[in-house]
Amino acid sequence: MIQKLHKHHDGLALVIDRATLAAHGIDEETPVEVAFSGTTMIVTASIDLKRKALFERALALTHDRFGLTLQKLAE
Repeated sequence: MIQKLHKHHDGLALVIDRATLAAHGIDEETPVEVAFSGTTMIVTASIDLKRKALFERALALTHDRFGLTLQKLAE
C-alpha cells in the first residue's frame, strides 16, 4: 500500500483507512510503536502486557484441563 503523508498542525500524518485498521484489530485507542530501519518505517500495534498475561494464563489453564483431549483430537 502506498500512502502520502498529510500536513497536520506543524507535522505530518499518515492516514490509514478504518477498514485496514479494523482488519488488524487497531482502533484509535490502540497504542502503536513506530520504528525506523534505514528508509523503512515500521508501525506496529503495541502489545498490551496485561492482556497478553491474561491470555497466556487462560491458555495454560486450557492446556492443563483439556491438553490430553486436544492432543487426541489433533491425532
